[in-house]
Amino acid sequence: MSQLIPVTEYVSYMLFSFLVGHVVLQFVPQTHKPIITVKKQSLLLAVLGIIILTFLPVLQVILFFSPEGLISLTSYSILTEFQVGIAWLYGSFFAVLLWMTIYVEGSKYIQALFLLLMIFSVGYASHSSTLNLWPGLFSHAIHFLVITMWVGVLLHVGWLSKDEKNWHLFLKWFTPLSIILFLTVTISGIFLMFFVVEPRDYVNSWVITYGQVLLVKHLSIIPILAFALINGFLARKVKANDQFNPIKWVQAETIILMVVFFITGVLGTLPPPHQVNATLIQEGPAPWIEFLLGQNITAPFIVQLSLHLDAVLLLIIGVLFIGLLIISFYKKISPILAVGFGIAFIISTYLGLMFSIVIK
Repeated sequence: MSQLIPVTEYVSYMLFSFLVGHVVLQFVPQTHKPIITVKKQSLLLAVLGIIILTFLPVLQVILFFSPEGLISLTSYSILTEFQVGIAWLYGSFFAVLLWMTIYVEGSKYIQALFLLLMIFSVGYASHSSTLNLWPGLFSHAIHFLVITMWVGVLLHVGWLSKDEKNWHLFLKWFTPLSIILFLTVTISGIFLMFFVVEPRDYVNSWVITYGQVLLVKHLSIIPILAFALINGFLARKVKANDQFNPIKWVQAETIILMVVFFITGVLGTLPPPHQVNATLIQEGPAPWIEFLLGQNITAPFIVQLSLHLDAVLLLIIGVLFIGLLIISFYKKISPILAVGFGIAFIISTYLGLMFSIVIK
């Protein structure tokens, strides 16, 4: 079950993005977006998928505390007294209302309201909300809302649009919006991080699994920024050259965002390191970190960074990969290769930072 949860979290995030993107684009005039066809059945299935997939973390808690199974008083208590259970009940209730609204092709404002309430239910079930209710709930919900807006709009225009019509006008409003979304995701992400990791323990947390995954997530933001920069220039290029097809580049940006979504799904299933040394004693180090560093890690410890030649070379190679990502746009190289450069940047920079770690 624990291995399945990150996958189901990822799929549910994508379903949320699909629905959010659909609702957001309903507010955009047809002249300012490509022609997109979305079947009602796919929207209805997405809502049902969210109800089912978001129940799995609840089921995991029930199976942990209730050996009698689903039909028991313990299950009832988890659903009505635990935040994860209450959040699922509220989220499912609003999901059913959203399903009915989509089925009768109801108001886009009502759809947006129910979807927003479902997202706040996700925020209520988050780690940050259990630590500090209202700040945690709002910061997680805003973070999740913003990234699902970003991914959702790109999913629809990048993968479901029929042609390149209206792309210039679409990019004209989406480019500044994506900058605002990027800044909001970054600020809310930093705020969320401080709920689980003290700033002074950020580097120390790299030796445990949560810190490792968090670092990879942070590194993956750089390629996203590069793609956002590229897509910012797309609007000018589309206007200057009617023959230029921007769809592949938007798809490439979506792929990198999907990678971040998957990392976020994994992160949400890991125990947060409020006390890094205590977490190391309880959970042990990340499975691969001792192999990478060539030494055993035991508490108490302090992580320091020391830039050796091999670490510096890897960091420089990482910067070169980002440069290649941007150059690939100007040289009209395949966007898939640019995605490869983005992933290579993450791997190279990650290894450069790992090889610069000194445990004391």
